Order: sequence, then structure tokens, then C-alpha cells
Amino acid sequence: MNEARLLSLLEALRAKGRVTTARRALLESLSHSDRHRTAEDLADDVRAAFPAVHRATIYRSLEALTEMGLIEHTHLGHGPAVYHLAEGAHHHLVCEACGAVIEAPATVFEDLSRGLRLACGFEVTSRHFAVMGRCRTCAELAAARLTAGRSGG
Repeated sequence: MNEARLLSLLEALRAKGRVTTARRALLESLSHSDRHRTAEDLADDVRAAFPAVHRATIYRSLEALTEMGLIEHTHLGHGPAVYHLAEGAHHHLVCEACGAVIEAPATVFEDLSRGLRLACGFEVTSRHFAVMGRCRTCAELAAARLTAGRSGG
């Protein structure tokens, strides 16, 4: 883990609210992780390190950190929401075939956002959802199966 990154997060937390055991532990857990984590995963991490911290406190802390803009939650399809640090704006692409989650830079959706604003007067503000589809590997595999099916092979 990058200690400077954690210190920066804790400094931002101090500026926006109180540094509690649960909040610090959540930020540490997310800082250590290279993947998106469910609230349950994060609660297990915090409780393993600090058994006296109640689950309700952990869930309230997740909500508070989200409201402060330090973490974000995203819905990746039909499963539970996942959390990640709010650093670096990105969107989520989820493969319906293999479940891979691809982080796409926010700039990828600029044309879509602009088109929705112009055509519908709708301003896109949320990054709390995922775009479902197929990753390159699964799309190529599906195309190959389709081609093989047409050729009788």
C-alpha cells in the first residue's frame, strides 16, 4: 500500500469530518485492495482488525465516507454494490458472460453525456452504475461460435 496515499485520504477525512476507527479502517482496507469490494467484504476486514466495531457502525461509516466524496459505490449488475476510493473518475463495464469488470476513463462517456444533454436536456451525473455487455474476449468467442455454427462446423 502507498502510505502517502493513505495519509492523503486521512488528511481529507480530517478536513471533512472525524477520523474514527471504522472510517480509518475502511480507508486502509480500500487502499490495500486493487479491486472493488462489497460492504460485507469491508465489514469483515474491519471486524477482523477491530472486533469491537459493530457492523452498523461500519455501514454508517461507508455512507459517511461516500457523502464526503472519499469513496464511491457502484452497482455492477445484479449483485451487491461495491466500493472503491473516489480517486480518478472512471466508469464500469461489466461482461455479462465472464463477469469481468473493466474500468473505463470518464472521457469515454463524454460524447454520450453531451448527446443526452442536447437531445433530451438530461445531465448525466451518476457513476453509480455499470454498463453491461461483453468484454473483447467473450465477444470474439461468441462471434467465432456463430461463424462455426453457420459453416456447420
